Amino acid sequence: MAEGPIELLARARAGEADALGELCALYRNYLRMVVRTGLGPRLRERLELSDVVQEALVEVVRQFPQFTGQNEAALVGWLRRLVGQKLADLGRYHSRTKRAGGVAAVPLDALWDGGRGEGKAEPGGGGGGGGRLLDVLALSQTSPSEVVSRRELIVLLADALGALPEGEADVLWLYHAENLSFETIGERMGLSRKSVRGVWARGLKRLKRSLEGPPGGSLRYEDGSTA
Repeated sequence: MAEGPIELLARARAGEADALGELCALYRNYLRMVVRTGLGPRLRERLELSDVVQEALVEVVRQFPQFTGQNEAALVGWLRRLVGQKLADLGRYHSRTKRAGGVAAVPLDALWDGGRGEGKAEPGGGGGGGGRLLDVLALSQTSPSEVVSRRELIVLLADALGALPEGEADVLWLYHAENLSFETIGERMGLSRKSVRGVWARGLKRLKRSLEGPPGGSLRYEDGSTA
């Protein structure tokens, strides 16, 4: 049985390099989603996503001795802050190097404030992204409360989104994990609110199907491919 984050955390603190490597691998999808949606379109044109993720992982290893948290929630928050610092540094650097050409600064910090100031009320009525996130992930679990007690939902979401097309995954992440409105997501992605909502609906349908699994066979997506 695979070790959980707390066991790996204890082993990594005891100086086991392989445990730290496994811990980094466990959160690679989470880091990738945070980096990909945080870079913004301008930086994504100039930087390789995999390079930025790798740099973030290097920073995780370098600063790991400073981490003092005792649970996964603390670890996820710490990882997010490290990535936020990395993205902010990249944004400042590229703003300086391109300023002479008139390129506007990328507002990376907008992602890190949680985007909750809009009083968002989207499909399904009340509640924020956390409630909807639980609803989505609970579809694939026999005992959702037990799963929630073991793992952070936002990490499970990042893992689940790994199989989706990038555009759908990004919209679902920004909406459910970052709690941004369709309008704000559209501004980030250069799409109308209606288009974003359509991408969200398709992505949510695909995510639910992948979590539930098809009745009596492999999953067939709209493009004819199977999973």
